[in-house]
Amino acid sequence: MRRKRGMPGTRNPGRAKAVRWFAGVAALAAVVLAGLHAHRADERGQSTAPKPQPCADETVRCHLLPTGVWAVIYTPPGEDGAQATRTPGERDGLVLWDPGRPGLRPLDAVAARSLLPSWLGHRAVATFVEPWAVHGVGAECLETVTDVSKGGELSEWQTKNWPDDFQNSCDMDLYRLDRAEYRESFKELVEKEGEISGVYAQSFGAVRATAVMPELERTGGWAVMDAPAPPPGTSATTLMTERSLAVEAGLQDVMECDESDAASDCRQKLHRTLRDMGYDGTQTGLAGGVEEYERMTALFSLSRDLGKNAEPLREILTDWPDIGKAGKGIVESSSRSYTRRHRDGQVLPEFVGYLANVCTAYRGWGTGAGSPERNPLGSALSRMHRPCSVMPAGADSTWTMPEAKEAPRLLLLVNSLDPVTPPYAAEAWAGEYPDAERLAYRCPGHTKAPEKLDGEVSAWVTGSVG
Repeated sequence: MRRKRGMPGTRNPGRAKAVRWFAGVAALAAVVLAGLHAHRADERGQSTAPKPQPCADETVRCHLLPTGVWAVIYTPPGEDGAQATRTPGERDGLVLWDPGRPGLRPLDAVAARSLLPSWLGHRAVATFVEPWAVHGVGAECLETVTDVSKGGELSEWQTKNWPDDFQNSCDMDLYRLDRAEYRESFKELVEKEGEISGVYAQSFGAVRATAVMPELERTGGWAVMDAPAPPPGTSATTLMTERSLAVEAGLQDVMECDESDAASDCRQKLHRTLRDMGYDGTQTGLAGGVEEYERMTALFSLSRDLGKNAEPLREILTDWPDIGKAGKGIVESSSRSYTRRHRDGQVLPEFVGYLANVCTAYRGWGTGAGSPERNPLGSALSRMHRPCSVMPAGADSTWTMPEAKEAPRLLLLVNSLDPVTPPYAAEAWAGEYPDAERLAYRCPGHTKAPEKLDGEVSAWVTGSVG
């Protein structure tokens, strides 16, 4: 039997599959299929969706797979579901798309395809629906995670009792798409749709794509990893430290430190500003004040698009501590966006889904990434990921790297200016898979590869180069 919440034990994949299946039948009609329309959440984070309806949108097709995982197929523009049905073995057809994050709800075809690169414009694309989007995250779980996700010191009682409360209130097995389920869902989708020619994986999607790499290699498929997250098994300390250093480097570019006659002084001044913003002089370890935590997580949020947000970032960093009402408003809203919180501070279900997936991919949570004084950005990341340090992980939920001989044709798209998945991550992938090819680009933020690379990527996918 599946373990009781909060009790040690080994996950029963069959039991979990059955739970997914029956819950999926009941839930997707109300949450996923209706979720193809605008999603709304009330003030306490509980999903409210339109009345159940069948998967009748002519731009999508849906499958409830035997694993209990739902798949949505977005057909090419101008094609309805019948026209987009392919014959088995069609190489220029279905592509599995994992947008990473994780946290993308099912979308209508137009919205979904707007997130894809143009080289996928003529292909049918399938995605696996995030389990947290199908299964409602209970109010008790949301409250428990909120307790340690809003900054500030933990009380002695919280420090002692919170881990048990978290494991008792949050069934993370139900909210994650683990390695075994991902692999089996891929095989079942092939049975439904015919051969899948390749995988386009963005950010954290690259980690999950490892589950199907051996199958792609067996069938002669390919994988494109765009701005990949660090490979599974990477030290959490490395992940958080490198991420914080990449954000600080991006902020140095925003402040034009390298263009200054005194570049070193500029970088030192920026670091002092970050320390002042994120360290109140009294906190130690992983804890931090609420306002300090808010400021650091706001900088992470704004750094996702350094090009678009350069001006507000420059004003905040230049004017600190007198950032004014407008600056405080930007900091508050950006922090809520990054940590997936409502205005009242409660986390959204997306954040629980994020934790359920990301925590099991990396090892060594709980050691931190520096003190608030020395690395305020890294300290804030450590604070945000505190639940990872007490989350149990079974063998079937831990992401692992296939051997190089099990890898399909692999293309790495590397953004040297990415503050979310720094270049060191792509270098780690290349070290594991030396036959992988690479295309580099420079965009100040975390985004898909620019259109100027579409021709080269398309040629690589079709095998007309190299």
